[in-house]
Amino acid sequence: MNLPAYFIGLIVVSLLAGLCLVAVLVYFDPSSAGLLILTLFYLSLFILSTSVFTLIGLFIRRVSQKQGTRLAKVQAIRHLEVSFRQGLLLSLILITALILQSQRLLAWWYLLILVAIVALAEWWLAKK
Repeated sequence: MNLPAYFIGLIVVSLLAGLCLVAVLVYFDPSSAGLLILTLFYLSLFILSTSVFTLIGLFIRRVSQKQGTRLAKVQAIRHLEVSFRQGLLLSLILITALILQSQRLLAWWYLLILVAIVALAEWWLAKK
């Protein structure tokens, strides 16, 4: 798959996930929502945040690169892999924090532990 097709696919996925999130928020009452509705909410938010964080990471990598230089295909794919992994981990932090907050279990030390675990996972994955 070429990179422009991946970018377009990522943008389409984020738009669809955003539409699903808006539909869940508009058509269902969160106070009386069942497990299925909450699952759809968190899943669409997870997909949306992963794709948005991935696009932001790619944009930051592109801007921070030297102006006028083109990336080789291997380097661009590597940037894409790293951005996707980091977007996935950031989304995991976000969704876990929201789930803990919805259950009134979120405290700053839980969030600190969660960030530390994700940072260790990123460090371990970046070594490979």
